[in-house]
Amino acid sequence: MAELSPLAQILSSLLAAPTLCLITQAGADGLKPFASYGGCEVMPGASLADVLDEELGIEISDETIVLVEPRAMSEADYYSGKELGQVLGSLLVDLSGLEQGQLAAFADRTTAQAAPAGQEMAKGRLQAEQMAESHVN
Repeated sequence: MAELSPLAQILSSLLAAPTLCLITQAGADGLKPFASYGGCEVMPGASLADVLDEELGIEISDETIVLVEPRAMSEADYYSGKELGQVLGSLLVDLSGLEQGQLAAFADRTTAQAAPAGQEMAKGRLQAEQMAESHVN
């Protein structure tokens, strides 16, 4: 948890899935963070998890949330409440955009983990509120 950026910490505390945060220096100044599940197909026959394993040697599960965040945002000392809310909302909407079949398959795999995850989410929400207070103007 300590190695994740503040945005990644809050996102991971809201969702019952492991989070991998990648920081990028590429892109324009207005580049916004984006997120996807490791199991999402990024090219025919290859998931994001497959590509990360092959190209970077990073092994993740299909349920892992991969957050790609601009360096400037990951190193920010604080976020405005408006900016943080907009970024988190956008990321959650993007993550919920899974095709119905993918969503059902994901739900089947995670049903057994639901009860412990719910308890962890409650703890995570409390941590997220505390982190948000320390990172928001």
